[in-house]
Amino acid sequence: MLATLWLVSLSLPMLWAQKLINCPYKNVCQYALLSGNDVILECNHHKAVWYFHSSLEDKLSKLNSMPNVKILPGSNLQLSNPQPSQTGLYRCLDGHMTRVVEYEIDFQDIALLHITHKDLGQKPMGNETMNLGGEVLVFTRWDPWQDCNCCEKPGERKRLGYCYVEESLGKSMPCWLYLRGEKVTHSRLQPELQLQACHVPCDIATEINQPYFVFDTHQLDKNTNYEWLSCPLASIYR
Repeated sequence: MLATLWLVSLSLPMLWAQKLINCPYKNVCQYALLSGNDVILECNHHKAVWYFHSSLEDKLSKLNSMPNVKILPGSNLQLSNPQPSQTGLYRCLDGHMTRVVEYEIDFQDIALLHITHKDLGQKPMGNETMNLGGEVLVFTRWDPWQDCNCCEKPGERKRLGYCYVEESLGKSMPCWLYLRGEKVTHSRLQPELQLQACHVPCDIATEINQPYFVFDTHQLDKNTNYEWLSCPLASIYR
């Protein structure tokens, strides 16, 4: 009997969907993303070379040893199941070692996702002033609401929020890029997911925007007859 792979996700328009991230030529772009969800960083330069600077280490190294990283044709960089430890700077250089594009990515830990339902009176985390080497404001930067997951009947929509830090001068950045590997444990330093009930008419001309996010994967070995899997507020896919 072959092992079975279970995918736990919020919604699933297609298996193994990947998020494409881009940035203007020669620019530096910051993003907060959820760990565990595949992403492609765009470079689009012939024979480009990728370097990585971890927020946990103080050195820039060539990207050729990470098992979940692959350079695609066209020099785009694919990260499969990225982990919080892969938060840092991703730099794409041309043959003259000149910057083509650069990404600062904060892979926020999906295991810490704070989930609330708006219609149950549950509140998202509020802004909080913290001392992180200086007084800063920690807040959630929200993505737009996803489309309702069904039409002509009660459904739900969701939105993701990422942990950000704002300094006194008004400049903000994702939490773990700001902390630069500093070991800080605090319940406010989490990404968020908010749900809300919805009821919309059907419109076949409008495509429903329902990206999915992988919470966890679980593989059953061939000696396992059964196993209990629990996934509150999401769905299990085989």
